[in-house]
Amino acid sequence: MALSVPLKTLALDTSTLRGSVALLDGDSVLAELRLASLETHAARLLGSIRFLLQTAGWNLPDLALIAAGLGPGSFTGIRIGCATALGLAQTLRVPFAGISGLDALAFQHAALGDRIGVIMDAQRGQVYYAEYASRNGRIRKTRAAALWFPAELKRRLPHRGVRFVGDGAGKYAEALGPAVRSWQVVDSQPFLAGPIGRLALARRRLWRSGDALVCEPVYIRPPDARRPGGRKK
Repeated sequence: MALSVPLKTLALDTSTLRGSVALLDGDSVLAELRLASLETHAARLLGSIRFLLQTAGWNLPDLALIAAGLGPGSFTGIRIGCATALGLAQTLRVPFAGISGLDALAFQHAALGDRIGVIMDAQRGQVYYAEYASRNGRIRKTRAAALWFPAELKRRLPHRGVRFVGDGAGKYAEALGPAVRSWQVVDSQPFLAGPIGRLALARRRLWRSGDALVCEPVYIRPPDARRPGGRKK
């Protein structure tokens, strides 16, 4: 959707160890900070946002949209990012948009072809996988996101007509087989704040405003913690 006046957007993603924060002026990424370190997102996120705003010469009231990655990824990481983004949106009284990291990667590579398979590293020897149809720069999910071991996913991947993107495609190329080795996009980056911000701007129907904002994280992987007797917490 074309906007007559470019919006100033803060986008952030803390769903994995490779978190990121980006400032977008319209759909152009003005500044980006990549957060690949052993320090927790809770300890560094607000400071990173403050640093990036100062570097760009922006103030918090300049922001017109807050976008956050909904996952899949770490339970704790996703909650930190969503809580921070929701708090900022409510404080500033600007819209909030929650975006799946898988959707953001597909949108980033929408020009590659009609069919896109996103393979994201899920750690623990697993990957998240979803498929999309791409047309005129827009994407539509055609295969729901799921968690796979690469050897299991290999038997279910299409061998023709699909472009595979994502950090999992490179990391597990051998295990995923010839379909991925023939088509993988090697320049896919796991830092998603920029693509999340761009997709948020393109999907205005996802914007939420008001005093009781909520988001629906995309976890996919079941929680590790369980109650006595095998019930999940």
